[in-house]
Amino acid sequence: MTAKETIAAISTAHGKSAIGVIRVSGKNVLKIIKDFIGSELKPRFATNVKIRDKSNTLIDDVIVIYYKGPSSYTGEDMLEIQSHGNPITMDFILEQICDVYARLSKPGEFTERAFLNNKIDLVQAEAIADLINASHISASKAAMITLQGNFSKNIELLIEEVLMLRANIEACINFPEDDSPENSNKNNFNAINSLIAKLSKLIKSVDNGIVVNKTPIIVIIGKPNVGKSSLANLLLGEQGSIVSSTPGTTRDALHHEVALAKNNITIIDTAGLRKTSDSIELQGIEITKKSINTASLVLYVVDDVLGFDTEDRALITENKINNYWVVNNKIDLTGADPAMIKISNVSHFNISTTQNLGIDNLKKKLSENSVPDDETTGTARLRHREHLKSCLENLYMALDCNNNLQLELVAEELRLAHVSLVAIMGGDVNEDLLDKIFSDFCIGK
Repeated sequence: MTAKETIAAISTAHGKSAIGVIRVSGKNVLKIIKDFIGSELKPRFATNVKIRDKSNTLIDDVIVIYYKGPSSYTGEDMLEIQSHGNPITMDFILEQICDVYARLSKPGEFTERAFLNNKIDLVQAEAIADLINASHISASKAAMITLQGNFSKNIELLIEEVLMLRANIEACINFPEDDSPENSNKNNFNAINSLIAKLSKLIKSVDNGIVVNKTPIIVIIGKPNVGKSSLANLLLGEQGSIVSSTPGTTRDALHHEVALAKNNITIIDTAGLRKTSDSIELQGIEITKKSINTASLVLYVVDDVLGFDTEDRALITENKINNYWVVNNKIDLTGADPAMIKISNVSHFNISTTQNLGIDNLKKKLSENSVPDDETTGTARLRHREHLKSCLENLYMALDCNNNLQLELVAEELRLAHVSLVAIMGGDVNEDLLDKIFSDFCIGK
């Protein structure tokens, strides 16, 4: 990217709304205010102005706010235009700005500039994306914890400790006459062990943060013709899966995004599990088995007329399904109550997809189950865990080298540990990684 260029974008979601927001950042903001807005703006004060086109025809009556750099989101001069939320109007205003003063921004480019201008670190930048994409309120709260810098502070403290230890060891190497080998060996041992303990604790927190950050995946499985696709459609609220009385209709894993009361979840409707010689159906069954491995929770659907039998038990055991609920469908044919009961510590839900019985209860429990209980954990990424584990390996190697009185090797392992920690924060980051991270953002953020 070229940070010297002025960028502009519509920041609100596409579609008609009461208000639409256009953001501009870069060196030409003051020119835009002078030539296009036509009035002086006091920084951080909302000002009502009328915007006109080149022929002086009124375009819209808007609110504008000027943010003077570096006291802005990006660290540059910024302008925010709050127009009426008609896409035609917003596109026209954006076109007028980009025709002379700016170019359209890439996804996440505003936040990328905030990172490059040291307004936030890379962990906080990722937390902004997590906040925007959070699938439930717990994930949103967790993203805010990380955005406030809690995780970054922990990393910075570790970096400081590693640097202090490196400095002490380098001093022992360069000035051996001032060193007491026994004391330095013991001090290094204690310091490295302390770092290992803190890092191990942080890795556990990161593991929890990764789980919180994921959209819960609910996989619906069972034998053919028990009502899996009908259940998926009811949860979805529309026809997303083909429903047929012919066994083996579903040949693939169908993914649906579902909004529940408290969060969003992904529902996967799968092929029925049974013995078959149909090569295409067999492929569908293999996909079902792979889907089970990605599941946060499995809904095992049973025909209540036939009941939960030994074959069902065998399918659960064979596919190593541990976290599951049993959904007894077709209770309109058996007269069972549309209730939830516990059997051997497994939740059983009685429903009827044809009569819409017990579905609301299942939805409520799915919504509650999919929201993590821990609201003290921040969001985290797989790359954070990879760097932390790499750092931990280096610390264990440093401990081993210290026991063998190999100070030069201890110093090298600590250097590598330091590199891993700095990489989490975005130090010495390459452009490919930045492109990957910020491409997940929406345009205008």
